[in-house]
Amino acid sequence: MSDVPRIEAAPCRFYVSGSLGLVEGANYSCGDLVVEENRATHVGRIRVHFIRIKSQATSGNATIYLDGGPGGDGQGILDYAAYLGPSFLNGLLVDGDFLVIGQRGTSLSIPYLNCISPDCSDFAGIADLASYNTAYNADDVDDLRSALGITKLNVYGISYGSRLGLEVLRRHGDNVRAAVIEGLVPAQEQWTAAIPASAYSAISALNQSCADDGACGTAFGNLVTKFTTGVDALNADPVMVDINGQQYPLDGFSYAYVVFQVMYSRSSYAVLPLVINDLAIRRTDRISNILASWFQATSGDNGISMGLYYGVVCGELYNPPDSSQPAAATSGVPQAFIDIFGDSYAGLLETCSSYPKGNLQATLSQPVTSPVRTLVSSGRLDPITPPTFGALAASTLSDSVTVVHENSGHGATLQTACGMQNLHAFIADPTGTHDMSCASSITTTYTIPGQFTGAPAPSLRQLRADLALAPKLPPRRKR
Repeated sequence: MSDVPRIEAAPCRFYVSGSLGLVEGANYSCGDLVVEENRATHVGRIRVHFIRIKSQATSGNATIYLDGGPGGDGQGILDYAAYLGPSFLNGLLVDGDFLVIGQRGTSLSIPYLNCISPDCSDFAGIADLASYNTAYNADDVDDLRSALGITKLNVYGISYGSRLGLEVLRRHGDNVRAAVIEGLVPAQEQWTAAIPASAYSAISALNQSCADDGACGTAFGNLVTKFTTGVDALNADPVMVDINGQQYPLDGFSYAYVVFQVMYSRSSYAVLPLVINDLAIRRTDRISNILASWFQATSGDNGISMGLYYGVVCGELYNPPDSSQPAAATSGVPQAFIDIFGDSYAGLLETCSSYPKGNLQATLSQPVTSPVRTLVSSGRLDPITPPTFGALAASTLSDSVTVVHENSGHGATLQTACGMQNLHAFIADPTGTHDMSCASSITTTYTIPGQFTGAPAPSLRQLRADLALAPKLPPRRKR
């Protein structure tokens, strides 16, 4: 008999905020799922950490959260639950226990592939790098279900977690009751090549929302044009900004990538037109504290496992690379956005050329078909996984419900009361008919000059929570 998969008791390596009122041993427990590292050769054993929060429901099912990145460890959803409060978590416990899995290679599991070298050669003698991929990740999810004696799973995945959720549907759909996938990454989409198009979609949507507001459109005009104008002006002559008491030159590309990242979070939208407007004319007095807070929130280590990140991106998107993809993915996109964000695809090309890859790519790049009832959720202003990605994934899911949350970003079900209502209602009754029309009525109250005294003080808590669930941006080439 095989010694795996098996569960081993382990102290909880997840952090559970005291604000949730949960006690380890009474309300939740943790452990390690021991599985094969290489599922083809059956060689190697690794430990995948998980947390199980107990429910009063007796369905025998469970809801499992799949983190993004790729390479996120799952901690972000627990931090977000602490930010939103116990009612959010209770809505995830309606059909059984709530699970979070620290995917293979991530920081709470063993080994943690925190590679220093770009090709992870520092782990070459420690881990079978090609075994850290979406297919094996999906098998780990089903092994956890089986080892814990769970009948069926409700799968909830954001960003890469949606891609992983789709793979669970493909490989283990018979064991899934329902799925919620958002910030969609379809299996057949080369998302790094599409970043210029995705960014253009998000900023165009912001511009439309501002115009629809009336006062915002009158105050700021065309935000798409002003964004590219600001990038060009700052590249030609960077402006000095104060960040934590130190002066830094802000160039256009750095500005563009910070805007890209903060657009993951709805919390940035109220002031974003003001920032875009002011930087187009090199004005910083009204927005200096906003810029400082954004740079603070978007800098630093986000704890991503680079081994899983490169294993998925290199092994599944650049295996082999297709030189025609950038042009195809950016057809119809203004050249200015290609010039700003077009290095995303090329930025990974060199690293992936030497990264060890498995032979699973052909299967993993095929569209996922599934009869499982699935909620496909997108945020209209999501800069990395636009609503078109959701529509593409839904086109091969035979029993799906698609919803686009207006004025929302990456992980829209977490960003408004409407999003959470739609999430909870679907998990409670996937086959029911739900009124999700609130998604089309989500608005933003924009900060307009004259409506505030001095610069507005931004709130960082939701921004940080949203960024913790967001994907890592590909490296840019040096210019």
